[in-house]
This record gives sequence, C-alpha cells and structure tokens, in this order.
Amino acid sequence: MLVTKTEEIRAYVPTSVYSGDQSLLTIMEETEENILVPILGRKLYEKVCGEYDKAMEEYGGVTAAYVEKENLTPEIRLIRACQLPVVYLSLANSTGILTVSLNDGGGLNQVYTDGYDKADEKSVSRFERDAYFKGRRGVDRLLVFLEEDACSQAPVFADLWRESRYFYLQGDLLFTTAIEMNRFLDINESREKFISMLPDIRYCQSAYIEPEIGEELTDALVKWCTRSLKSDLFTGEDKDAINAVWQKAVDCLRMALALYIESRRPEKQRKYSENEAAYSMTKARKFISNHQDSFGEFIKDSPLYVPPLTETTGPDKQPIFDYDNQDNAIFVMRPQAFTRH
Repeated sequence: MLVTKTEEIRAYVPTSVYSGDQSLLTIMEETEENILVPILGRKLYEKVCGEYDKAMEEYGGVTAAYVEKENLTPEIRLIRACQLPVVYLSLANSTGILTVSLNDGGGLNQVYTDGYDKADEKSVSRFERDAYFKGRRGVDRLLVFLEEDACSQAPVFADLWRESRYFYLQGDLLFTTAIEMNRFLDINESREKFISMLPDIRYCQSAYIEPEIGEELTDALVKWCTRSLKSDLFTGEDKDAINAVWQKAVDCLRMALALYIESRRPEKQRKYSENEAAYSMTKARKFISNHQDSFGEFIKDSPLYVPPLTETTGPDKQPIFDYDNQDNAIFVMRPQAFTRH
C-alpha cells in the first residue's frame, strides 16, 4: 500500500476526525487496487510500494512534513503523485459509507462527532464533488508525470510502465498520444479521457480509415507516427519532401478520424455530423491519390492506388470512375459518403 497512516490522509484533507480510524486504510487499499494498479501496471505498482517502504524506514513518511525538498527523488515524487488521487477518490466514492455505521443488531446509525456540527446534505454533496474533481485531476497529473519521465533522456519508470494500458504512446493508432488528439478534438489534454476513448478510436480507424486507404498503408502511417518505420523512402535526397507529404496525409486522416469519433459521442456532446467526417475523408483520399508516388510500396494494396500507364491502361482507355465527384451523372452513395442535404 502507498497510504498506511491516517496522518497521510490528514496531509491532503486537513481534519482531526481521522484520529485513529484504521478502517479508512482498507478503503484506501481498495482504491489502489481498482484505480492505481491499472494506471501503473502491476510491476510498476509493486516497485513503487517497495520504494514507499524504503522511504518510511528512512524518513518516517513521504509527505512534506517528513521529506525535505532537497531530498526529493523521482521515486518519492511518484509516490506523492499516487497518494493524492487515492486519498481523494477513496473519500469521494465512500461518503455514504463514512456517514453511517452498523450497530450490534445490524442496523444503521448516523455517525456524529463530539464538538462538531453535523454537515448538511449540501455540504456533503459539495465535499463529494470537490474530492472527486481533485481525485480525477490527480490521476491526470500522475499520467503527465509518468509521460514526462518516459519522454526524458534517462527515464526511470518507462520500462515498467510500458506494460500498462495507460502507457502514453499508442503504437497501433494514428492518434499516438493525448496531445496529438487534442490538436483535432478538444479533450482538455486529459490523458485519462484519451485512454477512455481508445475503443472508439480503434473502431473508427478500423471501420472508416483502413477500408478507404488500405491496411498496409494505414499500418505504415501509424509506424511513421511513432518513428518506427524503416524505409528507403526516408533516406534519399527527397526525404524532406516525402516526410512533408506523409505528415500532411496523417493530418488529413487524423481530422477525419476525429470527426468520426465525435459523431459517435452522445447527442448532447456532439458538435459535428458524420457528413463532415466523410467530407474530410474525401479530402484525405484525394491528397493521398495525388501523391501516391511518395508512399512507395505501401500504397500498392490500397484502393486508391492507380497503376502506371501501360499499353493496356493508356490515356485512350476507359478512365477509372471517380465516385467522389459530385458532378457525375450518377453519384454513388456509400456508408461513408457525405450527403448533399
């Protein structure tokens, strides 16, 4: 556990009520298991618990009352970042349990404290709201701390954190990080919000992007975003121009992907329709088609690929039907196509 003393709770929620109630620590343990372990991953969580035990032996605690600023290490900073959401979310999710108690007969009693006035319902609701807000902000601060460590020159926790599904870098999506997604869809740069939207992102990429440009090209663009793609395209004299084309293609696809994701949100949150998403997808397809030479072998299995002119595909042969051209006598309507109304 990362919270083992009631004094640590008091460091975040100043009060004298928790004078020796060890039952609160059980609630903290449950929150760590349900919220903290998925964020850190089991291995990083166990490492942090080990560092916490060392700090308790050396300093007697990890809060500012025990550890001076000059003695702060990355491990203690991470422990503090973990403690804050654990304390606040534990209290926010347990206000009902904390205000009643069981008597010997199994009945419920109202909890009172001598020397204090009973909090009214409005005050309890505000406490719950504020604690939940601080807890969620604490989760995001924890994720930012871990992301900054992973992006540093000498990361301390990245190898263990990489095993968690909350790892900041998504290697299979066009939106690799929360910051990248926030450029196209406002999520307040929330890492937790980004993680919660991953199922929708994966679905929209699979259902709308891959069928339009091909799986191999999609995979290549995703790997290019994470700088893990090795290809001769990026080693020649034209590498800067090719990189610029790939960046433009990724930006176009990300815009379409963001609009498709937005169209799946509840109606009261939706700002854009699927028509606008389909229009952005059309622009992305046309850009890729017009620059297909910059994508090398990766575009060969794409529906957008047009083979070079040969004797059987010369200019006098029947041209390929452009189903996106609204001036056609027959406009082909597809599930992804935008409507005219």
